[in-house]
Amino acid sequence: MILRFVRRPAFPGETNHELVWTLVFILSCIIGFIFFQLGGTSPSCLFYKLTTIPCLGCGATRCARELSHLNFWSAFKYHPSFFILFNLGLVWTLYSLVFWISGSSLRLRLVIDEAARRTLWVCVFIVAFIHWVWQCYYLR
Repeated sequence: MILRFVRRPAFPGETNHELVWTLVFILSCIIGFIFFQLGGTSPSCLFYKLTTIPCLGCGATRCARELSHLNFWSAFKYHPSFFILFNLGLVWTLYSLVFWISGSSLRLRLVIDEAARRTLWVCVFIVAFIHWVWQCYYLR
């Protein structure tokens, strides 16, 4: 098995990921929401200007803007990876909320076997390539 979730107590001195990443996600959402509600824009992509080919990040700002206006389908079309990462952040935040309310000392952690790490990296590059093809098709 490549990935598995385990529930274990926190090690002494271990970073409290349930608190840190939840605060990062919530603060990013608040700042992004305020930025886009005030009409904020981002600079254009230098890579796109030089090559006329979208980079892996092209469309992320438009995706975030659409998310701030609750246009989920448009957000997904602009940048599927950012949309999926946003939803994973939302799931993590909900998990952290349940973790803190329940008072559990067991933390959920993702474990990756060393033997399967290379396979996982290959999958990451394949997904990044598919995402880039989507960007080249949709953002032109």
